[in-house]
Amino acid sequence: MCRNGISPILRCAVWTTNVIRTANPEQNRHLTDEYGTLKNIRAVDHGWETALKQVFPHPSDEKSAVVPDMGIGKEALEAAMEGATPRGRKAMKQVLCTVQHVLGVEYCPMLPDVAAVLLNCMPESYAYATIREMIDCPGTYLNLSRIDHYAWCKAFSDILKRFYPQTFSDMESIGATSPDGLDPICKRFFVGLLQRKHVLRVMDMYTIEGTKLIFRVGLALISLYKKTMKNMAIKDSTSWWNQIREFTHSPNFHFNTVLRRAYNLHGSNLRRRIRFPRRRIIQRMVKLNEPWAEDHAPREVYVAPPKPLGFVENNKIPLKLAQNAAVRAHLAQWLPIHLRSTKLDVIFSTDCHGRSLGSFYEECRAAKHTVTLVEVLDTGDVIGMYASQKWRVNNQIYGDGECFLFTMAGDTPKCYKWDPNDYSLEENEKDEALMEEFMIGRRNYLAMGGGADGTCGLRLNEDLTRAESATVPCFSNEPLAGRNLTEFDVGLVEVYRFVREVDGKGIDGGDSDRVWNFPG
Repeated sequence: MCRNGISPILRCAVWTTNVIRTANPEQNRHLTDEYGTLKNIRAVDHGWETALKQVFPHPSDEKSAVVPDMGIGKEALEAAMEGATPRGRKAMKQVLCTVQHVLGVEYCPMLPDVAAVLLNCMPESYAYATIREMIDCPGTYLNLSRIDHYAWCKAFSDILKRFYPQTFSDMESIGATSPDGLDPICKRFFVGLLQRKHVLRVMDMYTIEGTKLIFRVGLALISLYKKTMKNMAIKDSTSWWNQIREFTHSPNFHFNTVLRRAYNLHGSNLRRRIRFPRRRIIQRMVKLNEPWAEDHAPREVYVAPPKPLGFVENNKIPLKLAQNAAVRAHLAQWLPIHLRSTKLDVIFSTDCHGRSLGSFYEECRAAKHTVTLVEVLDTGDVIGMYASQKWRVNNQIYGDGECFLFTMAGDTPKCYKWDPNDYSLEENEKDEALMEEFMIGRRNYLAMGGGADGTCGLRLNEDLTRAESATVPCFSNEPLAGRNLTEFDVGLVEVYRFVREVDGKGIDGGDSDRVWNFPG
């Protein structure tokens, strides 16, 4: 249905539920579907009013507020709001300011145009709720740092080069494959290229596929007009995209032709016809392009290191392993950007809940993002892991590249993030399985990261008394407890969820009076 276009009257409900379902794959479908029904309107509106009040406690605060440009500059921000009514401009200001101050997002170049498209079809409350879920699923929808954006643009260029090497060469010579040269696709969400009705159809599919859809449509547009463009002797990237815009606004343009090209094989003859890479392959390409992005991205204005995460005083479950400010400061540095303005709230402790893996799963069932801290009994050091999805018993591997391992041992604490040391557009199932073995939840153990010989990056046994840690391909880590201590006794184990600083509510569940987080 989404490829054929969604009815305007249904877009608010369908877009919202699509994003919720993608961002929360473990949720029961009927719960996510309820998000697009009248049943949840009051909850969504109340959540929006609460967030808005935190940002604008007095009408004068909103009047004096400046709309954040999210890293695209004032001129591009004004272009995103071009044609908006005074009410529309007010809605953009409210949504973007709330995203900045409540969700802690400072850089997200595609967000202004995405927000403007969403606000075309839904009220501010639903636009904010939808964006919040997009941000809570980093890498799938939006890039939240300049490095991520540049690495993502480079991945698009790499795919273009693989599919259409001559066209890539032509575009590269005029600067149209650089991150700045790709702005009409990678920053503006096609708003400057396609007609409004076609941008809305892009959003229909984007809410399901995320950034992979941007790659699909962008590549299809280029491939459809590459021969015509080659004969025009275009000299710069601006002229290139202006010419594409003329094609897409002509009476002979058919958006369905673009979609057929986007979802079919690419290449000019049978021997060169190539399938579009899967989402995980694209994510791996983006990850591997981060060093290139660090070298080529403009130097950002200095930002002070993240302050230590706060914590919630819990009389029922005393907090111990995260009391040290150094532990919380390092976590603030390593965590995804959208979690750096949160507080830690302990939800499981072996001191209170006993040494049972069943209790671990039970207490963590409602928290999507968690940090597990483990005391190494032999040394007293603290090691741990960050989980990007709910811990649960499952025969399948789950989690994603946001997961990471860490150790607080010694003078230089270390974090080991996903490290896909090699990739290919051609799939290798054996290597891919090891490189993406993130979270493992069984009834008799849980682990993060797996090796070919059965070892794990960090594994806890059934009664949480013994653990092991070894080097695994997924994280390229050293044994967390030390090279000579791959198996060890476990002292205290604590698990923390994240709560918002503004109101103390869990960012992804666990509160009986939560506003728009799903139960379960």
